[in-house]
Amino acid sequence: MKLKSKILSVVTSVTVALSAAVAVTTMPVSFAESKDIQNEYNWGTLEIGGAGFVSGIVTGQKEMYLRTDVGGAYRYDYEKNEWVQLFGMLNDADRGMLSVKGIAIDPTDDMTAYFLCGCAYFSDARTEIIKTTDGGKTFERVDVTDLIQIHGNGDGRQCIEPIAIDPDNPDVIYAGGDVTAGESCLIKSTDAGKTWKPVKGYDDLGMYTSEIKWPLWTEHMTRALNDGEYRFQNGIGCILIEDGKVYVGTSITGQTNIHVADVDTDEFTELSADLPTANYPCSITSDKNGNIFFTYIAGLAFSGSAGGAYKYNTATGKVTDISPKANAFGGITADKNDPNKLLVRTCGLWADQWYEEEWTDTSIAWGDYFFKSTDGGETWTNITPGKKDGEYGQEYFISNPIDTNGYDWIYGKACHWGSGMVIDPRNPDKILMTSGNGVFACDNPWAEKGVQFYFSPSGVEEVVALDMVSIPGGYPVSVIGDYDGFIHVDPNEIPQQHKPNMGSTAAIAYCPQNPDVMIRVAENESIGYYTLDGGKTWEKMAPSAGGKAAITQLDEGKYRFFNGSKDDASMSYSDDYGQTWTACSGLPSAYGSKPTYMYVDPEDPSLVYAYVTYFNSSWHYSKPEPDITDACYKLCVSTDYGKTFTSKDVVMYDQCDSAARIAALGDGTIILGAGWNGMYKATNKGQTIEKIDTVSYCKTVGYGAPEKEGGLNTLYIYGKPQDSDPEGIYRSTDGGETWVCINTNNIYGGTGNGNFLVGDMNTFGTVYMSTVGCGIVYGCLSDGPVKPTEPTEDPTEETEPTDTTDVTEATDPTEDPTEETDPTEATDDTEATEATDDTDQTVPSYTGDVDDLLYGDVDLNGVVELADVARLSKYTVAPQLYPLGDDTPESVAKAWAQANVKYDDTVDAADALKLIEFKVKSITEDMLGPQE
Repeated sequence: MKLKSKILSVVTSVTVALSAAVAVTTMPVSFAESKDIQNEYNWGTLEIGGAGFVSGIVTGQKEMYLRTDVGGAYRYDYEKNEWVQLFGMLNDADRGMLSVKGIAIDPTDDMTAYFLCGCAYFSDARTEIIKTTDGGKTFERVDVTDLIQIHGNGDGRQCIEPIAIDPDNPDVIYAGGDVTAGESCLIKSTDAGKTWKPVKGYDDLGMYTSEIKWPLWTEHMTRALNDGEYRFQNGIGCILIEDGKVYVGTSITGQTNIHVADVDTDEFTELSADLPTANYPCSITSDKNGNIFFTYIAGLAFSGSAGGAYKYNTATGKVTDISPKANAFGGITADKNDPNKLLVRTCGLWADQWYEEEWTDTSIAWGDYFFKSTDGGETWTNITPGKKDGEYGQEYFISNPIDTNGYDWIYGKACHWGSGMVIDPRNPDKILMTSGNGVFACDNPWAEKGVQFYFSPSGVEEVVALDMVSIPGGYPVSVIGDYDGFIHVDPNEIPQQHKPNMGSTAAIAYCPQNPDVMIRVAENESIGYYTLDGGKTWEKMAPSAGGKAAITQLDEGKYRFFNGSKDDASMSYSDDYGQTWTACSGLPSAYGSKPTYMYVDPEDPSLVYAYVTYFNSSWHYSKPEPDITDACYKLCVSTDYGKTFTSKDVVMYDQCDSAARIAALGDGTIILGAGWNGMYKATNKGQTIEKIDTVSYCKTVGYGAPEKEGGLNTLYIYGKPQDSDPEGIYRSTDGGETWVCINTNNIYGGTGNGNFLVGDMNTFGTVYMSTVGCGIVYGCLSDGPVKPTEPTEDPTEETEPTDTTDVTEATDPTEDPTEETDPTEATDDTEATEATDDTDQTVPSYTGDVDDLLYGDVDLNGVVELADVARLSKYTVAPQLYPLGDDTPESVAKAWAQANVKYDDTVDAADALKLIEFKVKSITEDMLGPQE
């Protein structure tokens, strides 16, 4: 896990005053300064791999940087062979800077780079140019909003690049906006990015003649190329500086859209009348050998039907059409060691890419074509995955079908939409390609046959998580935008994706009385699935789209599913596995109300809570401002399994995102998040509601395993206990009376669309957080995952270990068992393989045929899988809590023998480590068990 540098929070929201009409009591507490224990935590992201739009990769002399549309920026770590997130330090107020529109690397220093950032609907529509001089360890930020504004998640974000540095004088930098509120959409710095000024010569071209609101719901006026709203504006798409000249591509058609000026004068003119004007410029690149390349796209979004690729000779002014096909094209890349070797791809085309050698219903994905040239673009070879050549019956693959590279969820999903196809600056035989779902790579693009593309997103985590649960006794389960979601057995392993797929998924829920029963609901379609076996198989159902979900048990083997609307606060229930639905009664809702969150009491399935964010958006027709009758957090309680509800006001709704979350404290007590109104506590089946005065701001609240077994659940909030506290993630183990700060440094832009904090129900201290587009962030205690400690027992009891203070959770093998902090080490001077008196291992005697043993099959189901890693890890930590085998001596003996993969006289953490090594393919199956 990588620790990020700290940035102070900026609070931009305004607290709505509490209404005197709210009938709640105040819970008396004593205030204390929140303790900071961030040094006790490690933070990282769950391994998934990509799953979002990587909009550009920029290469320097020896370094590479990557940008995304909603997930920040990365630099490639060649030692670890993975991308490293640079913007994890951004807080909620700065989340708009995670939309990176362009990157420029100082031609004289790869560690110096500039990031053009901004998002029209976040962070007050600010645009910033963020600079690093140490490869992303520290940053300087300059706000250029008064000059230009960009939307890094809008149409045209695949254009490359709208910021550039003069190689002859790296103090000179140009940056282009989508729109301008100043004197020009092109700005310039002559002091290495410290200050910026408009380039009047570009504005004199007279292209920005429309006035639009930026964004649409404000009165802020800007000048634009057309009258389309913010997401359709792309202004300046690409800039190149070479030999004292600056070339600018403008996202306009029907007139000249490529202009050039001397850097010294900034007097812009048309570059060449021979360049086309019917399509939008996508890129301007150079072979550093006297040729500049221009590529064009038919549309700024998904339109690969027309465009082209052109070569301009700077000495002669000649323009040559070098298009491999009559389609849209992304950037042309030249080998710096041989300018005749070129690479280019289509952009926005839906052509066939193959995942299998033979046609099947799932073997073809639809995306771009890829081409290479060894003669400067005179001829091209198609190297798209699945491309064949040769006579009939003797065909061979010029380019093999795509290799998933272990990311099984990418199967059937193409490399698409992007414009980037770059050469690794340290390896001319390796190329990388941007895509709407991550990064693809190839290590032999110049081969005559057998070219191999593979998915290669390692380190890039860009999923937009929409919901998540941590199942007691099971694993964390997520649902995300675009790509369904996953079961996360290990945070550092590629997870299993939910199948059948349905794309963007809004909700996941499990039944507290039987966690094997789960449902998931699509975000934009009326489709969903349920499982009765913990996600091994799923059956289709027909809920409404986009709302949240819950499940309660009506009777043995009979369940009630709940599904909410994404458009208001209403909920429905189904008693026939989602085939028919009936509206729940008693839930207040109006046009403008937010989706409702539900919680089912695990001890009393008839008791169902619904936390409603009631908002009547029509209040302005009858009054100057809303009051509690128009905007209110409401707790609704049902005692008939969720059929009918009774509503009780909590506090006025402050329009703080979707803060209405329920956290279970235990013993029938629930916690209610209320945004800038803080936090509330409900007891007596929701009849008594008290304000918790130790919380000033609660954007979201979650809960996880208690610190001590049988104790109160651990609470987590994103917010601030006191006004003076920095914004971040805080933890409480005493029901909210006191809080400790666990994260202000690695916020990744805050909780984003999903707005959740989910505590791990099996591991004390571990918590998962949604983000705007940086994947699923998780934090865990620095000394490894810890199982809730049991209450102190009489040490003479034979059924309890003598030392329970360091018992660690092993449901998910997330830590290296050989590290010094390994909790399985002995607590005295004995060797780590020796157990304490109460956990002494008696070696079971296996009397069966040794040829029948399958080493690593700990749970005796005939296969070696991740579940065996979890089972073995649990046993090595707490053998009495998690014994091997079932009740029969034969089963115990066989399970023990098969768990002894290192083949000695003990089963311990070393066996678990060896089994992990096998699962990550660092050792082979024949290395498990006895060795010759």
